[in-house]
Amino acid sequence: MVQRLALGAYQDGEAVRFSVFSAHADKIELCLFSDDETEEKRFELKKDKNGVWSAAFKGIKQGQKYGYRAYGKFDPKQGLYFNEHKLLIDPFGKELSSSVDDWENEALNLANNIDSAHVVPKSVVRFDDRQKDARLYPYLHKKPNIDWKDTIIYEANVKGFSALDEELPKEVRGKFLAFAHEKTIAYLKALGITHLELMPVTTTCGGLQLKKEKGLSDYWGYNPINHFALDKRFGTTDDFKLMVSRLHEAGIEVGLDVVYNHTGEFGPIHNLISYKGLDAPSYYRLNENKELINTTGCGNSINTNSAIVQKLVHDSLSYFADDLGVDGFRFDLAGDCALDEHTRFDGNGAFMQIIRDLAREKQVKISGEPWSATGGYFRGQMDGMMEWNDKHKEAVRRFYRGDENVVGEMAGHISGGEGLFYGQKASKYIRFVSVHDGFTAFDVVHYNEKNNWANNENNNDGSNNNASSLSENENIAYRRIKSMMSASILSRGVPLICAGDELGRTQRGNNNAYCQDNEISWINWKNLSKENKDLYMHIRRLTVLRKTHPVFANLDTFSGQIVPSNGRKDIEWVRPDGLEMQASDWQNPQNHILACVMNGRCTEISENPKTKAKSDDDFMILMCGNTYGFVDFKLPKAPNGGKWELVFDTTGEHKKICDNGLYTLEPYSYVLLTAKNKTYENERTFDMTNVLIQEKTLKKY
Repeated sequence: MVQRLALGAYQDGEAVRFSVFSAHADKIELCLFSDDETEEKRFELKKDKNGVWSAAFKGIKQGQKYGYRAYGKFDPKQGLYFNEHKLLIDPFGKELSSSVDDWENEALNLANNIDSAHVVPKSVVRFDDRQKDARLYPYLHKKPNIDWKDTIIYEANVKGFSALDEELPKEVRGKFLAFAHEKTIAYLKALGITHLELMPVTTTCGGLQLKKEKGLSDYWGYNPINHFALDKRFGTTDDFKLMVSRLHEAGIEVGLDVVYNHTGEFGPIHNLISYKGLDAPSYYRLNENKELINTTGCGNSINTNSAIVQKLVHDSLSYFADDLGVDGFRFDLAGDCALDEHTRFDGNGAFMQIIRDLAREKQVKISGEPWSATGGYFRGQMDGMMEWNDKHKEAVRRFYRGDENVVGEMAGHISGGEGLFYGQKASKYIRFVSVHDGFTAFDVVHYNEKNNWANNENNNDGSNNNASSLSENENIAYRRIKSMMSASILSRGVPLICAGDELGRTQRGNNNAYCQDNEISWINWKNLSKENKDLYMHIRRLTVLRKTHPVFANLDTFSGQIVPSNGRKDIEWVRPDGLEMQASDWQNPQNHILACVMNGRCTEISENPKTKAKSDDDFMILMCGNTYGFVDFKLPKAPNGGKWELVFDTTGEHKKICDNGLYTLEPYSYVLLTAKNKTYENERTFDMTNVLIQEKTLKKY
């Protein structure tokens, strides 16, 4: 029954009805505040058989500030934390008056009698008018609907992307409106981005380990205290709608990173802000002793098996998709959200079914982390969800660090073939070199160890498994970055670029900058070096290559089978003497070279959306880890009889292929060759001149 009920503050005829759920409270009061929040009026709500407390009031206008107070037992041994002295945020409220800027305030302590109304943000009555929005934001609901195989994701923090961009007006830097600006949109378009994925944008709360006097805050935003209301620090809901509309007009989708595995109500005594004070047994995971379960590493784990939480997930996602025009959602610790009441993974449970249904009904993209912080790893098992692939990240980094025993794993990632292990015929993985948590691509090749001392946790936070190493010199460092980005963007699957990697962004070795709302985390747009500009142009070239050639922009996995039209395999793995790799080559731990020929007549190639062609040019990839010297590679014949030509070499050199078919391969390099195919009747192949971008000096970046 809960699923069908309306919750939050909504119009009910000529009145506004306030509805909030609590199965265990004895009494709930609605608190209405004056605009300046100095006056508070309380009204007792009535409870129905479904556990919903509500009342309707006439004369309530949009912008009215409110909150709740819940009365009942304070008995942590029973999982009950009722305390009428604490003002509580409406879990289904669509707007908040502010963020929680004073998270260390003793008034948030759930066990004392200090009134918290002066600290807790007020919920705000808000109505969205789709007809009005259609006039003000004409492209808000005109979604680009880009196919997954043609998607290139750009993960960005709203503040960090533009805080230092002096080419933008000062008033929009660090805000939603920065992404609505024509300069930013032009930048994203030039980079080849089709899907802007914003890190959490709903209101969050810092934890007690974040000392304000140290300048620390919840910069990443992974501690939500509401799943509807946008964080005021980034702008208004109208700003968000304008951003989405303008990005849609430019053909760019907008995705959100959402957190349904834990909240910012840190326990056991802090912070009583919303869910815990309303009904902890319904909103949070409890064990048999009624203690809060920690499956996330952060505590305060949400109970996604509860009907009210399932409604919260469904309604908040629907709100963003329907009213705010959002095109996709990335689920933080999605594997944790899919745990059943016994904390066992259930790929067909209610949570996974909700998001699969939502993806179909709302036509939105769904992706997430296929793991739980408790140690469960569910790669390939989350049906209906594109999965973040950290194994790809580790393999690429290790290969270009010169590690042993990596070539087999790398081959699977490049070809999408690791999905075959799970019986898949198409890659369902998001591939990346770096993301928000962990080293940036620049830091991967400049640091041996993490440098998280600025986080005030004695460098104990963040992963110790970074697959990083200090490069011999800057030439090698940038070669490694270009090679890693090439291996990731041109692999089968969906590529993701972490904002700033294309410009050589560094976090000074900090691999867990969650609390660094400062220049450690922000993109530096000024005084870019020649190496950084070259890196930017290289990544532009990669995205154009991917968009132009279906042999790369593809989710179908290579089969290794013969293509009837030319008698060659769809993909061939080749060793330096030009012959096909054998078992001994794959098993050789000292093998640091991986090369493949991609057959342009591969029968599994999905048609190009523009040309409708199902064929492509032939391509050959040559990758070299640390070989401690140059290697002459004997190039095999192209499957369709063309002549191999160099597309790029991450050494930056424009080498020629010797008359005897040899190509000199250098350490840490990624080389791409192509051989043009003859056209079939009524088909069009792709001229490489349409792919190679003219190198220009960047004027603004």
